[in-house]
Amino acid sequence: MFDEARLIDDIYAAALDPARWVGVMERLSDAVGGLRGCLTRIDTRTGQGVDAILFRSDPAWVDAYARHFGTVNVFMGKGGEAAPTVSTELDCLAREDYLRSEYYNDFMRPQDVDRALFIRLGATGTVASTINIGRRTGQTFDNADLELAARLRPHMVRAFEIGQRLAGSAGMTRTLVDALQVSSHAMFLVAPDGALGYANAAGERLLARGRGLTVLNGRLTTSHAESARRLEQLLADAAFRAGPRAAGAMNVPSPAGGMPLALRTTPMPLDDGPVFRAAAPVLVSVTDLEDEVRAPEDELRLLFGLTPAEARLAAAVFDGLTLAEAAERFGVSVNTTRFQLARVFDKTGVTRQAELVKLMMRLASGPPGV
Repeated sequence: MFDEARLIDDIYAAALDPARWVGVMERLSDAVGGLRGCLTRIDTRTGQGVDAILFRSDPAWVDAYARHFGTVNVFMGKGGEAAPTVSTELDCLAREDYLRSEYYNDFMRPQDVDRALFIRLGATGTVASTINIGRRTGQTFDNADLELAARLRPHMVRAFEIGQRLAGSAGMTRTLVDALQVSSHAMFLVAPDGALGYANAAGERLLARGRGLTVLNGRLTTSHAESARRLEQLLADAAFRAGPRAAGAMNVPSPAGGMPLALRTTPMPLDDGPVFRAAAPVLVSVTDLEDEVRAPEDELRLLFGLTPAEARLAAAVFDGLTLAEAAERFGVSVNTTRFQLARVFDKTGVTRQAELVKLMMRLASGPPGV
């Protein structure tokens, strides 16, 4: 027997534990004769999903929605995801238009879903949060179903708002923010559609320099059309659950000529719990190939125990000076620089100056993609 009071208690418990939304929606769906559905956050301008909590639904359809069907969602702007309270597909558009649509025939119907109930929980900007419940063909939502949804909706709205405040809106941990912020490389967290979620200090400086990378309408892109399309493809390759989620690399031409930017994309982890994301943010790291590469003197001292004089000589070799030129710069004899270089070789395990330069290049570049 359906216990409305117990369900309300569980709704508020979901504010503290998002995993409970699955059980809440299953019980609500059963009470109104639903089959399956989800709690989604959708951009009402584009129909694209931000994330979803699924119940009795195949995650593959979330991928399909993110890839294509969000762009043909017939409910966008006609109720549905944008509904102010509680509505059905009949409140959004004419039944015959719905049944003729690609969205119904290729997305809803293959899931054995015909009727749709929408319970709007809130919105942040153009992103609407909605519980979507689907029913099989031939079964409509009656007044009793809508009245129950309307009674429960204020509780779900409050619980959802509390959960959002507790979770925060950054979409990443404080540890990740701190790690990216101190990186000397330009680092960005970008959504699959290019929406820029975060840029570290080095990234902000790079954007301000106008070297080919820019933000347009809130999206990270390039000032060169062909490379902009290439970046879009790399983000898609790294972001979506369907497919290999591959890392990628490209160059970004500079509008003023000269050396390009070297851009790399790295997939971020996807959620496998009740909060299901068809796509995850992508870590974009960018190196300006015209930047001067400084010798990593401090790292050499810390990693290999070089003395200040030995690290100073290694840096001079890195900058292309001969031993005689280094000796003149530092006011020592050539024999002293030879002795110091031999000590550097011994401590770092290299045997030639070219190998020493390669080692320092690796240290200067940092870990791949960071």
